[in-house]
Parts: sequence; structure tokens; C-alpha cells
Amino acid sequence: MTEFTVKEENGCTFVFGAMSIQMLVRITGKDAKGKVMDTDLARMAGANFAWGNPEDLQRAKPEYRQLAMDRVKSNPVAGKLRDAEIEWLAVGEQGRSSQAIFWKVRADLMFPDGKRPEDTAYPLDPSDLGRCRKLLEQVPSVNEKFVQVMGTMAGPVWAGLVENWECLCATMDREAPTWREGVGMAEETYRLMQEIIAEAEK
Repeated sequence: MTEFTVKEENGCTFVFGAMSIQMLVRITGKDAKGKVMDTDLARMAGANFAWGNPEDLQRAKPEYRQLAMDRVKSNPVAGKLRDAEIEWLAVGEQGRSSQAIFWKVRADLMFPDGKRPEDTAYPLDPSDLGRCRKLLEQVPSVNEKFVQVMGTMAGPVWAGLVENWECLCATMDREAPTWREGVGMAEETYRLMQEIIAEAEK
């Protein structure tokens, strides 16, 4: 039997424990207008899911910052992590491709809830690319090895993306100079990404 707890806190809804997709749809569908899921907030709170209005989600994150930091620091291998790495694992914006970079670069870590270094998911759109760029900006130790590791050890698509990384970043900065705040469109960046991916997959 599936066991879970639903908690309303700081204007957001959290689910702790495993929940079927059918039940999740049933619960979120009750009052879904204007609400979105936030995997980063869920991770920070130690929940399986979190959702709410975008404004409430952003306001809630500082409330769970210390909890998230303490959870990462309590891990037995935390002593091998630099401060910036701890902060990103706890409260950084994450997606599959940014996680792939981190765990590929730090493949030496045996982190219980970490991604496997074999996971080489690559960014599919400018939102993914933005999360990868934020990781590299926020965690110098990962940025230092990014080109070497992801350019040679993560498959042909990553190799193509790394080779064209500066061009992609420059295009994105020109199209959407406020991308770090989640504002703007980057259609040309998306087109370039898809061309690079298609060429690498031939």
C-alpha cells in the first residue's frame, strides 16, 4: 500500500513518501490553476514533490535552506566536498544535465542519493543549458574540469556541446541577457543546440 503525507506549509504543498501518478494528478488537479511543480524546493524540504504559485515557491525556499544544507553536510562523504559543492547540492537549481555534469566530474564520490557517473544526460533546451551554466558559475571546482571531463568522457553529444559551448553561451547572453532570472526567450540558442545534438547523433 502506498503511504504518503501531504503537508501545507509556507503557501506550498509538499508530499512526503511515495505516491502513484494517479493520486498525484488527483491531488494537484483540485486547485491547479497558476500552480507549478518545483523539484528544487522538494529536494530542499526533503519531500518527494512540492508545488504552489511561483511567488510562494520562491518565498518558501529560504525557509528550507538551512535544513537542506544540514542534510548534505550530515552525509559521511561531506568532508570531501568543497563549500560551493555543498551549497549547490543543497540549494542549487538542478536538472538531469546539470546533475550529470556534477556527478561525472565528482565520480569519486559515493553519495547515497547521488546520480551515477554513467548518467550523461545533456541539455535539450536553453532552460537546461542555463542550469548547467549556473552550476559552472557557482562551483569553480566543477568548472575547472568541465571541458576535460564532459568533452572527452561523456559521449559524442556532450563532446559537441562542449566544443561549441562558448558560442552557445554568447548566443544565449545576446538573446536573453536576463536568463539567470528566468526571463527572456532564446530561440536561436535552442536552434543551435538542436543542430549540435543532431550532428553528434549521426
